[in-house]
Amino acid sequence: MKFRIVMVVIAVVLSGRLFSQPDTEDDKLSSFTINSNILSESISVTTYNAFSNDYISNIIYITDGQKMIDNGALDTIKTLTAKGKIPEATYVFVSTIDAQTKEDKRNTYFFCNADYIRFFEEELVPQIEGTLSRKRTPEQRSLIGISFGGLSAAYFTGKTDLFQNYALLSPITYPCDDALKAIAFSENKNLNILISTGKNDAENYVTPLTNLYKSKGYTVKNITTKGAHDFENWNHQLEEVLNFLIQKK
Repeated sequence: MKFRIVMVVIAVVLSGRLFSQPDTEDDKLSSFTINSNILSESISVTTYNAFSNDYISNIIYITDGQKMIDNGALDTIKTLTAKGKIPEATYVFVSTIDAQTKEDKRNTYFFCNADYIRFFEEELVPQIEGTLSRKRTPEQRSLIGISFGGLSAAYFTGKTDLFQNYALLSPITYPCDDALKAIAFSENKNLNILISTGKNDAENYVTPLTNLYKSKGYTVKNITTKGAHDFENWNHQLEEVLNFLIQKK
């Protein structure tokens, strides 16, 4: 186990400076692999540091990370940041594709998997934020999930206090009723949750989620677009989504 942990640390060091002040656009990107003991999988992670000084406040974790990057989310974030349309932040793209086997594990991770939450709590977030000058708070952390990733994010809202801010983009919740049960019995307070849907998309799942969250006293924002259940629709929402998540604390 010690060998595996050392290899992860070496991978981070060799991949570049995770949270030092970037000098060029290339310096803002860093990729590495976490050999998770909890999941028994190799998780690929890419960070993008969109900030202009050494003080980092907001950190946005994005599941389906590699797919989001491949389908334009990172480029959209870069453009919005450069134009001053969204606040500066650090982005953590968490892939669902096993780094060694190339198998997509999203259904395993996203269908109300308590171990996936433990991976975030005990491995991912401590490693990502372990180099920071001070620990980040739930108020400064956000989680974005698309489709079944929205189901996973909903499960997170009921099962962990790691995040205070969430964006559930086209959440499809039918594979796991435990998500709604977890929300109903959760003791979490003061969550900020954005839920979106397009047309012929996740309309059937948005209303029950919205009503449940409002019954808990959470701040809920709904977005309805004319888009479909696809990356083009989700990328077009990012400006509004990120401005909701990265509110001045």
